[in-house]
Amino acid sequence: MQGSSSPLDLANTAAGEAALKAFAKARAQGRSSVECYRAGVAAWRAVHPEQSPEYAAKRAVAVILSAYMSLRVEA
Repeated sequence: MQGSSSPLDLANTAAGEAALKAFAKARAQGRSSVECYRAGVAAWRAVHPEQSPEYAAKRAVAVILSAYMSLRVEA
């Protein structure tokens, strides 16, 4: 289903959880950032094989970034 859910909402789906788990596992194994993201995207696509590779990658990366990145603004 292609909707406008936020990355935080998507993190609580089967695909989001799979992507985060695969990313974390690759990271724990000391893989490069690219390999970690690829693992997350592959896990997402395993849950949603009907999605185009580009769409699935955008969704998976958005979920991963929302979980692992923080923006700090200094006043």
